[in-house]
Amino acid sequence: MEKNKLKCAIIAGGKSGRFGSDKSLYSYEGKTLIEHVHEAISPVFDDIVIIANDSEKFSFLGLNVIPDIIPGLGPIGGIYTAVQKLEAERIFIFPCDMPFLNTEFIRYMADIPDIYDIVVPAISGYYQPLHAIYSKSCIAAIKRNIDAEDYRMSGFFEGHNIRVVNEDEIGFYDDPDKMFRNVNFREDIEGHLH
Repeated sequence: MEKNKLKCAIIAGGKSGRFGSDKSLYSYEGKTLIEHVHEAISPVFDDIVIIANDSEKFSFLGLNVIPDIIPGLGPIGGIYTAVQKLEAERIFIFPCDMPFLNTEFIRYMADIPDIYDIVVPAISGYYQPLHAIYSKSCIAAIKRNIDAEDYRMSGFFEGHNIRVVNEDEIGFYDDPDKMFRNVNFREDIEGHLH
């Protein structure tokens, strides 16, 4: 993998409304959720940024923080900002709230040939758009959807050359249900994740 062609962004601008406090900084097994994500992805990427509007909050990680181009859109706004702002042909997007990411699986996805507009895992027919690689060719479609107030994360997928990473591929590395489990409610993490 030529690292300069693939950069990486953690989307951490969410309001964490359902969670009741800042999710990215919630402590699980002695580390914040965003630290778990950072540890899983840092062996694969030299260049990691955080997409969030509050840079102070994440200063302890020592990473560049880029504010959303259009604040308040949720994850689609983070994807748009990352793909638009980062100087790389392809951007690997991660959420701040998936503490069980698998480094080897991330490396596997990163090594898929860069002939696709989108590389995205799917479980039971559902995309995992916050654990996916997007190329610059997606920018126009994302912007078109934002302008149309369609904020679904996979709403702009249509018409792109997509490489779906299937459950057999994912399952080689870990249990797909665990790997992509994100934390929306405190009870997701307190006592239920082991």
